[in-house]
Amino acid sequence: MRLAHKIASSLLGFAIAGSMMACGGGNGQRNDNNADTASVDSIAEALPKFTIDTTLTQIATFMGGLALKPNTNGFDSLLDTEWAKTHYKAFEESWKPLEEQRLGKMREWRDSELKDFQQDGNNLFYPFSGPDFLNAYEFFPNCDNYLMFGLEPAGFMPNKARVDNQYLMGIRKALNEIFKRNYFITSFMGGDLSGKGVLPIVMTFMARTGNQIVSIDRFYIEKDGSFKLEPYTNDKIDTKQLNGLSIEFYNPKRKKTQRMWYIGTDVVDGAMAGKQELVAFIKSFPNKVTFVKSASYTLHSGEFSTIRNLILEDTKAVLQDDTGIRYEVYQEAGWSVQLYGKYARPIADFGGYTYQNALAQAFRDSTQQVRPLNFTYGYHWNTDNTSVLVCRKQK
Repeated sequence: MRLAHKIASSLLGFAIAGSMMACGGGNGQRNDNNADTASVDSIAEALPKFTIDTTLTQIATFMGGLALKPNTNGFDSLLDTEWAKTHYKAFEESWKPLEEQRLGKMREWRDSELKDFQQDGNNLFYPFSGPDFLNAYEFFPNCDNYLMFGLEPAGFMPNKARVDNQYLMGIRKALNEIFKRNYFITSFMGGDLSGKGVLPIVMTFMARTGNQIVSIDRFYIEKDGSFKLEPYTNDKIDTKQLNGLSIEFYNPKRKKTQRMWYIGTDVVDGAMAGKQELVAFIKSFPNKVTFVKSASYTLHSGEFSTIRNLILEDTKAVLQDDTGIRYEVYQEAGWSVQLYGKYARPIADFGGYTYQNALAQAFRDSTQQVRPLNFTYGYHWNTDNTSVLVCRKQK
């Protein structure tokens, strides 16, 4: 059985905590011979069940500074502490401008401009993501799977005893840049996430995007690209085998669970040469859309050809800023590219090789019908010089 089929079969759950939700046939077709005799109960019984992990969901909710129901596993006593009140107040004060200035506008733009990316059965490929589940989910809320990669470790599983004042302060510090700029700075993350890893950040974002946690697992990738799942613990792991973090989660607005996969590993060509199982793992997910954001212009470099080729050859569409694949490469490959916003010279942190003459000319070309953008995206976060490219492979 192919990896994608295994994943699909595990993502068909409709029941939460033992209660079932009925729905029609998955393929949208009706069998008239059985239409009068098939009961709702028999349909529901045939569907896989899943159960929300209430403890993990409550921890994520608490870290995200969101309201908890009374009498929830002893969290009431934590909510009464001064440090918890400080966390809730500080988190909301930081989140509110992010929501008003960026996230709300991003969702409106997504619903208008990315309709064809929202169909069921898509999977998201997000290289250079770090723990940025937030933007991945805001732009692509309907994907079955989210494949995310970064240099940061997966980290340790939080629990109620671990999530104290210092822990919450560390989370807020780690989120400072995304509150301010809406992207993470890799060089800052090591210190900010020290002893934590990306797991608490991803859990926080899941809570803030209305998701509940079903399970948190560790997965090991086999040499053929298949995988095995194990419960995620803080015990010593087998480092001889490529492994990562996987979270199955559920949004009540949807009819099935979704899953995020995160691997903390270097994807430069020199490192990828010894990780062919990772390439096979990525390729096993069909119907992929790629997301690139604030990626340090790595895809302009010849040292990241493996990832660049995966995007061009194995995905059907890309949402990116100018730090992704160069515009002329899409032109040469025959992709269609819709431009949004404005193009400006890359910020001074990066070399002159990152400037794209072809892209600058395209933004100046009146025939390109560049569309406006009313939110910032990427390194020009404090100006209106944000450029976004929506690239679609032509059939």
